[in-house]
Parts: sequence; C-alpha cells; structure tokens
Amino acid sequence: MDTLAKDKVEIGLVLQGGGALGAYEFGAIEALLELMDDIDRAGRAVRLVAVTGVSIGAINAACVVGAADRADARRRLKELWSELALEPCNYWWGIPEQDFALFGVHGFYKPRYDYWDVLSWRNFYDTSPMLETLKNHVDFAALNASPTVFVVTAVDLSSGELTRFRNHPREGEQQGEIKPQHVLASGSLPPGFPATPIGDRKFWDGGIVDNTPLGDAIEAFSGATDVDRILVVMNLFRNKRAAPKNMIEVNDRLSELRYGNRLRQDGANAAVINELLQTIEALSAAVPEAARTPDLDRRVTQAQRFKTLGAITNIDLADSDLVRAAGVSEEAEDSGAFRDFSAAGIERRRKAGYRLAQVKLDEMFKTRGLLPALH
Repeated sequence: MDTLAKDKVEIGLVLQGGGALGAYEFGAIEALLELMDDIDRAGRAVRLVAVTGVSIGAINAACVVGAADRADARRRLKELWSELALEPCNYWWGIPEQDFALFGVHGFYKPRYDYWDVLSWRNFYDTSPMLETLKNHVDFAALNASPTVFVVTAVDLSSGELTRFRNHPREGEQQGEIKPQHVLASGSLPPGFPATPIGDRKFWDGGIVDNTPLGDAIEAFSGATDVDRILVVMNLFRNKRAAPKNMIEVNDRLSELRYGNRLRQDGANAAVINELLQTIEALSAAVPEAARTPDLDRRVTQAQRFKTLGAITNIDLADSDLVRAAGVSEEAEDSGAFRDFSAAGIERRRKAGYRLAQVKLDEMFKTRGLLPALH
C-alpha cells in the first residue's frame, strides 16, 4: 500500500456557482460518491467532512448533505436536474437551445409579467419556484442534523458583507437551522434574480464576492495525524475563448473571467503557504523539548491543517490534459452555456463531469493508496 495512505480518509468538496454549468458538478459528484463507496469496500474509513457551495453549487451541495446516504444523494441530484431540464417546444422553434432558459426554467425561476411597472423593476425573474423545488429534493432535517459541515455563502445587499450560512454555526454565532431561503439566497444573482429576504436582511449571490469557498471546507478537516485529507474542487469555467462578437458575449465573457479565475489564483498562493508551513514545522522541530509548550504544539498542529491548500484536487474545465484524458471536447462551449438548461445540454455536461472526475479522482485515490492499483 502507498505510504501516503492513512487509517482514515476525510474528503472536503467545494462547488462553484455557474448556472447550468452546475450539471458538470452533478456528474462529478456521482463519480466521487461512487469512488467513496469503492474506498469503503476496500476496507478504508472514508467520510465527507464538508460540502461548501455557491449559487448552483449551493443547490447541489444541499442535495448531497440533505440526503440519507450516498445513494440517496445521487438519487436526489438526478431528480433535481431532471426537473430543471428543458425540453424543446414548438414555440421555441428557431431559438438556440442554450437560450431556452430566457423564458424561464421550471422549478427554478419564471419571467415577470408586470410590464406596466417595468421602470421600477430591480430584477427580471421570480425565483419563488426554487423554494418549492428545494423542499422537494432536499431533506432539510437531515441536512441540519448531518455531521458533514454544510456552508453556503451570500452577500448582504446593504452592508456588502459575505455571509456564511452553516448547519453547524461556530461558537458565538446565533444563526438557526438551514432552510430553503438560505440556499436560494446563495444563488440570487442580480440583475436576473431578486435579492432573497432572510429576517430583516436581503441577500444576493455569494459568487459576487467569492465563487469558490475553500476556507470553509478546509476548516472542517480534523487535526488528527492518522487522517488522509483530500479537498476536491470543481472549476466550471474554461480559460480560452474567441473575442466576443456582441454585447451579450461581452457580458458572458466577463462572467467567465470573474467567476473562474479566483481559484486558479488561490492555487498559486497555496504553494507560498505550503513553504511557510514547512518552515514553521522545521523551526518547531528545532525547539528543545524543555522549551515546548502545549500552546505552541496546538498552534503548530492547527497550522498544519492548511497544508490541504497545497493538495487541492482541482477538477478544472480549463485543464487541457485532464480534458483530453477524459475524452471530453476541448472546444470552448457556446458563450451562453451557463444558461443552457436544455435537457441535451444538461446530460452532455453531466456525462462530461462524470468522466472528468472519474479520471482525476481514480488516479489520485490510487496514488494515495486508497484504492487497489488495478481498480
């Protein structure tokens, strides 16, 4: 068995926002949960310690944590995305499939029809259907009771504060249980969607500030020495694209760059953090036993958890080597792919996300000695 293998395995999962691109996450989650079943069968103790998400990633995360077990999570995701999938209708004839969602997505949002009041609009769609969809596909009692840390983020419209909604609030926090409104708040992206009211505050999409909530997942890892820690992150946005040809494509490209590049920058910063941690460990080892204190040992152990940053398993649509290995098309999708909720588009991305995760995670799990080499 590989020397990297430990007695226990902890996995954290970070899910980005990206509209219909969340179907990639759907497929990747299926692959991850299946591989976790394989690790269990191989005799290892594996658990999902945290799932954090933003926007569509928050919705996917709620299905995973708000489930009875891994099989139930896969079932809930399948039923959710089946409900969101748009089938072509006669009145959509001649309209590109990626634009079907402009007319609304059943179970997600619907257009406003109060055109007489258009000058006072602050959003174009009504997102109330998603509240019922979440109730139907997420077991919120299970989510709030789950040992898996669940965190979704949203931005306070008035203060600009990035707010975290957790199923296990930190000491001193007064937030109550997670409800459908908290998940919807994380996906309330203006100007398409209205702010979601929670108490006396209103919230917009958390991706406006940070589309990849890494830190919240990292904090959930234990400090035990017999644990193999793995952080799995989805990056839904491709890097390269032809120059925009119109204002719609300009806006689409802006969204890609805004929401996809933060994680790649965090990856570069991770190498610097790891070097600092190695220095801390070396200095700690050089401290004479008589001079060591419990507080120093505690602080060093706490810092060691952040090594996870250097071991991010990034399932990245911009990773050309991974895309080729998975047999996924390297061509950039249409400009409006993140609004393509067509049934065909969702299934294409689900299959691609599954293949990408299978290739990336299977290889990584074997390298770390978590699965037999001939699996």
